[in-house]
Amino acid sequence: MKVLKSRLIVNGLRLLWTGLAVWHEHAIFLYSVHKCVWPDSEIQVPIESSPPPAHVLIVADPQILDHRSYPGRAPYLTYISQLLVDLNLRKSWRAALHMRPDVVVFLGDMMDGGRFTMSDDEYEEYFRRFKSIFPLDPRISQYFIPGNHDTGLGVSPQFSEKAAARYTSHFGPLNNRVSIANHTIVLLDAPSIVDAGHVQSVPGGPIEFVQAISNSEDPNPVVLFTHIPLSRPDGSSCGRNRERGTIRRGTGFGYQNTLGKSASDFLLDSLRPSVIFSGDDHDYCEYTHSFSSAGKSRHAREVTVKSFSMAMGIRRPGFQLLSLVPPHSMHGSLSHADSLCLLPDQLGIYLSTYIPLLVLSLIIICIANIHRTCFRQQVKRQYTPASTNSPSYAPLTGALRSRSDTGRPLDDWLQYPSDDDDTGTLPRPTPSASKKSARPIYSRSFVLFGRRRRITIGSDSVTALSGTIFSCCGNENVPKSRGFAAGFLYDVWTVAIYPLAIFAVLSWWMFR
Repeated sequence: MKVLKSRLIVNGLRLLWTGLAVWHEHAIFLYSVHKCVWPDSEIQVPIESSPPPAHVLIVADPQILDHRSYPGRAPYLTYISQLLVDLNLRKSWRAALHMRPDVVVFLGDMMDGGRFTMSDDEYEEYFRRFKSIFPLDPRISQYFIPGNHDTGLGVSPQFSEKAAARYTSHFGPLNNRVSIANHTIVLLDAPSIVDAGHVQSVPGGPIEFVQAISNSEDPNPVVLFTHIPLSRPDGSSCGRNRERGTIRRGTGFGYQNTLGKSASDFLLDSLRPSVIFSGDDHDYCEYTHSFSSAGKSRHAREVTVKSFSMAMGIRRPGFQLLSLVPPHSMHGSLSHADSLCLLPDQLGIYLSTYIPLLVLSLIIICIANIHRTCFRQQVKRQYTPASTNSPSYAPLTGALRSRSDTGRPLDDWLQYPSDDDDTGTLPRPTPSASKKSARPIYSRSFVLFGRRRRITIGSDSVTALSGTIFSCCGNENVPKSRGFAAGFLYDVWTVAIYPLAIFAVLSWWMFR
């Protein structure tokens, strides 16, 4: 009975871990995205015959890792971190594509080490890895803006002189302007504005690009995409969707938290954007800029989009959903709306689910094997004579020897004496015990082909059925005589094999 309970515990743990592996490694990503909706209900379509809203999926700072990402970490740990983060990005991206966007915009920092000096072959391999993580149907338009990890910011001997040229040849122009649903989409090279030090026009630079858009007097609303957030007072609230802190001015090696105030005022006055989307900070932030243009007071809402990666210091990665419809003359109507879509807390799954449950499972398996071992020893002591030389134990000793000659494990026989034994050397159950054990669990009579028949299900049948079930589960080869260490390791492997197989299959599917 104790062995049966031990098997039930092991199979229960195996079922639990299998379910958790399916849920946390695949289903939870689909469930998280399933709760997200395009904000179409917040905008007004001009007329019934108008086309449906254009859906833009905005991704910020995927920042795929390489061997330079953690300089103080052992190489094998860096490699494991890279594999886990890549796997998380692949699962998140496959789930995000279920939103079926029309356009995808990446807000910079596509690759963590894209700015560093490296060979052309290494950069090509790095870029291919990015494209394999984020495959996209060619019918879906995609646009990129440079981040400080793509082209560099500031001066350092570690930064490659080819960084900007490599970015342009692989991702597209540093500054770009497109039209979506009668909205002017401005894709800005923010790191170059910071490198300029102040607002000045450099041939082919972002300032000249912005001035050209301003002089064109485009009547369509402007949607500005910039990697670096615009300037705001320190301590400004970021809204309820931020995990911690706020965006403050600051600079460091290869980064600057916000654009300068003069550069930010220049962008607001020149472009008069209806909405701004930025990245770089990794956490969500919502702030409304106030400015004056042509003697009128204006407002522009800026959304700093969450990082798409689990490795950027936030617990819940995410992306932004933007819906656009052609603007119309209805007073007070909105032609654009956006909403946040959160992804699972992958780090929390590892730290708050897998690790505690792993420790608990090991403790349970350990206790189960202690009970099994102690029970086996107790049975041995019960049926083993104190001295085999005593004449009074001669029949029992002979019986044990004859049982061993059958090829059946001795401990197995000691725990489960055969009912058809005819030696008479072991004590048989008392009549009351036999009657109790023989009492049927289910009995019913019926007439079939003119004769009364009866179906009876006894406890022996249930025991045999349980043995068959465990046999199908792969536990039929667990000897009752297995020691504690061997039994513990066997049970750990029995519990781990299915979730590990699920994890391996899902990982292969994501990386293929």
